[in-house]
Amino acid sequence: EVFLPLSIIAARGGAGVADTLSTIFGLVWALLFALFLLFNRDRLRIGDLLAGTWVVETPKLKLVEDLSRRRDPVVRRFHFSPAQLDAYGIAELHKLEEVLRRGDYSAMKAVAETIGRKIGAQVEPVDSNAFLTAYYGDLRAHLERKLLLGNRKVDKYAR
Repeated sequence: EVFLPLSIIAARGGAGVADTLSTIFGLVWALLFALFLLFNRDRLRIGDLLAGTWVVETPKLKLVEDLSRRRDPVVRRFHFSPAQLDAYGIAELHKLEEVLRRGDYSAMKAVAETIGRKIGAQVEPVDSNAFLTAYYGDLRAHLERKLLLGNRKVDKYAR
C-alpha cells in the first residue's frame, strides 16, 4: 500500500517524467495508507482489512519438564528387566507420557494396573504415579539404547 506509489514516484523521477500531480497523488496515497492503522480500532492495515487477516502474537513456548528426570524416593524401588521393557514401544511411551503429564489419578491407576498385568509386576494403587514414572524413565532409556543400535520398536506389535 505504501511502497507501490513511492516506487512509481521514484521510477518516474529517475526517468525524468515525474509531474507534480502524480507526485502529490502518490505522496497523499502513501501517507493515507501509512496512517490508516492509527485510525481504526484494531490497528489493521488496509491490506489486512480487505483480506480479513489478523496479526496474532503467540506466547513463547517453554519446554516442559523431562519426566525421566523426576526423582521420587519411591521410584527407586522399581526395577525392570529388559523383557519387561520390551513389552511396549515408542507409541505406548508417548501415551504414557500424556497420562503422566495429565496427572489424573484414576487414569494413572488404570494404566499402572494394565502395565503391571502385562509385564508381571504388582502395583499398589498408591504407588501408581511412582510406578509409571519409573517405568517411563526406564522404557525411554531402553528405547534410546536400542536406537543407538538401530533397532527401535515402533509399537508393541512391531517385530
